[in-house]
Amino acid sequence: MKSSLRTVINVVVIAAVMLVILFPLYWLFVTSTKPSEEIFRDPPTMLPEQFTWEHYGNVFRSSEIPTYFMNSVINTAGTVLIVLVIASFAAYSMTRYAFKGKLLYFTVILFAQVMPLTTLIVPLYIMWGKFDMLNSHESIILTNSAIMLPMAIWLLTGYFKSVPKDIDEAATIDGASSLGILFRMVIPLARSGLVAVGLTVCITAWQEMLLAMTFINSDAMRTLPAGINTFITKSGIQWGPLNAAGIVTTLPVLLIFIVFQKALVRGLTAGATKG
Repeated sequence: MKSSLRTVINVVVIAAVMLVILFPLYWLFVTSTKPSEEIFRDPPTMLPEQFTWEHYGNVFRSSEIPTYFMNSVINTAGTVLIVLVIASFAAYSMTRYAFKGKLLYFTVILFAQVMPLTTLIVPLYIMWGKFDMLNSHESIILTNSAIMLPMAIWLLTGYFKSVPKDIDEAATIDGASSLGILFRMVIPLARSGLVAVGLTVCITAWQEMLLAMTFINSDAMRTLPAGINTFITKSGIQWGPLNAAGIVTTLPVLLIFIVFQKALVRGLTAGATKG
């Protein structure tokens, strides 16, 4: 009896949490499929009385959302690639080599993770201005990479520790180099961890807005999170296109998460149980 009651309570709690999490996404989609006059109806309708794709058509035909989308893809892909490559080398050195200052190095990495971005935004703006790199993909990609590298190194160090060093020794006897061991042995065995870290970096970089709003002043270089603001004008908020653009921004990350969810769960589980 107690077990059944506990199961019912767990189901109710999980359902309530899912409702709280998913309802904003549901309302975003429903609003994006309502005609403009229905959006402002009071009381609001839970389902569109007249379903329409008009706002999505306006987003793709009458706005720069496709350009913003490609900019976000470029910035996110570049950030994920740089972070995973550098973090893999750093984590491998942390788990396979003994060197002076290793503890200090790891402490500095953890300290860098807690520094708020708002304290760095002005120095970064001045620095990229001196290098004439404002309003470019490079300024966003390099800054995002630097911000997320400490977290990625810290996490990958835990995943790489779970790979037995006996494999390295066996590969060394067979004539494998350090790079060969990393790419042929360690990375394949820690691929779930790489997926987990890569997805974390991807989601964070995709929704980044502060850097894009600060470093970018050209409409052609805006990213999706920053570009959505173009639907908020002095004459009013274009709620239909704004919600449609929100769905366009959310959908890629949601699809990536669905595709890689099993690998993500395996990676998170491995990181939680191995060290």
